[in-house]
Amino acid sequence: MTTRGKIVLTILLLGVVGFGLYRWWDKIAPPSRPQNQSVDVVKVKEEIAKLKTPPVDIPLLAGTNVASLVERSGIPAVSGVSDYKKETKDGKLIVQFPINVWPGWAPIIMANAGLEPSDQSVFAQKYGFYVHLAIVDDPVKARDLFASGQSHILWGTLDMIALFAPELVKDSRTVPVVCQQIDFSGGGDGVVARGEIRSINDLRPTGGKRKKIVLAQNSPSHYLIMSLLVDAGIDPGEIDFKWSADAPAAAKIFVQDSSYDAFVGWSPDIYQVTDKLKGSRLVVTTGTANHLIADVWAVRNDFYRDHPEIVSGLVRGIFEGMDMVRKDPGRAAQGLATAFSLPVEDCKNMIGKDGGITEGDAHLTNYRENSKFFLDPFNPANFEVIWNSACTIYKSLGTIPTSVPANRVKAHTVLAALSEEYKDVRDLSQPTFKPDALMKMSAEAGSGQVLTKAVMIAFEPNSFELNPQYDATIPGTLEEIGKLAGKFGNAYIIIEGNTDASKKGIVPTDMVRRLSYDRADSVRKAIMDKYKFDPNKFKVVGNGWDNPLPACTDNSNPEHNKKNRRVEVKVFPLESGS
Repeated sequence: MTTRGKIVLTILLLGVVGFGLYRWWDKIAPPSRPQNQSVDVVKVKEEIAKLKTPPVDIPLLAGTNVASLVERSGIPAVSGVSDYKKETKDGKLIVQFPINVWPGWAPIIMANAGLEPSDQSVFAQKYGFYVHLAIVDDPVKARDLFASGQSHILWGTLDMIALFAPELVKDSRTVPVVCQQIDFSGGGDGVVARGEIRSINDLRPTGGKRKKIVLAQNSPSHYLIMSLLVDAGIDPGEIDFKWSADAPAAAKIFVQDSSYDAFVGWSPDIYQVTDKLKGSRLVVTTGTANHLIADVWAVRNDFYRDHPEIVSGLVRGIFEGMDMVRKDPGRAAQGLATAFSLPVEDCKNMIGKDGGITEGDAHLTNYRENSKFFLDPFNPANFEVIWNSACTIYKSLGTIPTSVPANRVKAHTVLAALSEEYKDVRDLSQPTFKPDALMKMSAEAGSGQVLTKAVMIAFEPNSFELNPQYDATIPGTLEEIGKLAGKFGNAYIIIEGNTDASKKGIVPTDMVRRLSYDRADSVRKAIMDKYKFDPNKFKVVGNGWDNPLPACTDNSNPEHNKKNRRVEVKVFPLESGS
């Protein structure tokens, strides 16, 4: 260990010991003991060291906060609402556009020829205005600059905009008008776990003990894990959540303290930890759940009304920037490195060799993909689906008191007006599913499985027809499965049919297995008819009565039988079929 490492380790241990003495003083030296009784500090340090292992060889993001826990808190109220800034250069308005350190902003950095207002930028040369990009990583600070009029634009993931919207819509000037999606997180966010946790379903309490997860609250990490838990049928209240000041702090805490079962964070931390920390693994990333976290930008409502031509120019310029990134990813990485003060090699990995198509931390979304996101009502991962999901989750957590309707913030007309101009642009987001891949997967063993979602669909006796007259919940359940399949765009979906064993020994096993298969296949066909997925994305399995729920094995119990007549949807990463 280097001298510097020893110093850092000593400081960390002394800090931990100090906290331990404070936290556990009543156990170390209760009042009933003599006041002069000594404490074996060395022994205490040794005991704490068993639980905490400093990350001496894992290069993690520095972050802006110390690696410590914080209290659960809500979103601070907006203050200082004002008209927007009207700074100009050579008679042209300067658009104040904050961004965070994220590869999805490579297109606007390229189009703007850097961060500063420039005559070399696409915006100045083609659309008659300047853009000033500022690095504002703190989303609450970015929101407050937006509200006070110091910036015209608010960056964020769509779930973050949903989080801020209830406060911002209180003043008509600051209603966030979302005009464009810049990317879907394509591997930049994920869940890392240790021990026996290999899927999201494994986060369910075992033996009465809740799993302990650390993450940054009210962040994309928060939305990611809550959404995954809901999909797996796990009540978030069953998880022992601990809150870090930011995502880099969550990674450090997980590495330092082996009592944590998992952390939620982003690249490169999620990859550095799993590469270097023995016993840790990536449970899921947005490389698989690649239609879950959407990065967007919103403009102030008053600016949107006053300058529609500038808003349209921003959208066009960013699309041109996407083309620039894909034509020369190396140059884009250099631009990102200069803007963010990061090593070029790290930025190359963030962007990907193909400029954010199938590689990198973010999949840049071109016009056709934006059109599907904003304008296609049958897209199971469209604007409304993600917005409503985020609003529902944060409202249920008590983080926001009410939700704002999607149509109040979605500016779909901007993209609709550009349809002819971009008519030849094609969707680059569709993965390739191999026809025989699912046949090779060990689905029964759960190899590589991300999560399992159990849904109840009631069929008429001896029938595999989906009859909403018999079960009124069928349309909603099918939509639920369709949205799950859409959210996990880079994943194979296995639909398994199951039956109860009340007729075991009376009805032939093969007949029951065939019935369960036909019921699962009816679900698959209904989803395909509505959402037009690649047929190779799905596989159907009929389990018959061979797969009862562990807690429902009494064949004489009508309630057990009812629960066993179910469909299970299993999600496997795309690489599972390779």
